[in-house]
Amino acid sequence: MAAMANVRTHAKPVIPAALASIGRCDHVDAVAVDLPAGTNAIDFTRSVLQATPEWVHSLLTLRDKVMQPFGLHAQERVTAESIRVEAGAKLGPFRLLEVSDTEVLAGDNDKHLDFRTSFAVRKSATGTGTEGVCTTVVRFHRRAGRMYFMAIQPFHNLIIPRLVGGAYRT
Repeated sequence: MAAMANVRTHAKPVIPAALASIGRCDHVDAVAVDLPAGTNAIDFTRSVLQATPEWVHSLLTLRDKVMQPFGLHAQERVTAESIRVEAGAKLGPFRLLEVSDTEVLAGDNDKHLDFRTSFAVRKSATGTGTEGVCTTVVRFHRRAGRMYFMAIQPFHNLIIPRLVGGAYRT
C-alpha cells in the first residue's frame, strides 16, 4: 500500500476567484499536496474527486437524509465515469463555475450557506515543484448556516485532507 502524499492542512488559501463569486466569507481553509510535474488544475480536480472513498459517499447520503426535511440540496453521487471537469457540470456537492489550467472553481448556494471550493495549482511553497491547493470558502446565512457548518466542520476537516492526499500517492 502506498503512503499518503505530503498533505499540508494549513496551506495558504487561493481565494480571489471564490471571493469574487461569493462576495464575502465567514470561513476559509486550505489543504495542499505536492503534485507530479505537469499536473494542471483540471487533472488535480479530477484526481481529487476520483479519490472519494465509499465511506464519504455513505456520509453524504446520511447528510442528505437528515437534511431533506429542511429543504437543503441533495448531493449527486460522483463516479469516475461521471466526472466531467467543464464549466456547468454538477459533481456531487459541486457545480463547476470556472475551469482553467490553473484553477477550477466550484460551489453552490443553498438556503443555509453558500460555498466555493477552489482546486488550484501553483508553484509549491518551498519553491521546488508544483502543489495542488483545495481551498474552501463559506458564507453563512443566518444562525442556521453557522450552526450547520459547526456540525459538519469536523467531517469536512477529516474528509478534505484525505481526498486531497488520496489523489496523489508517493
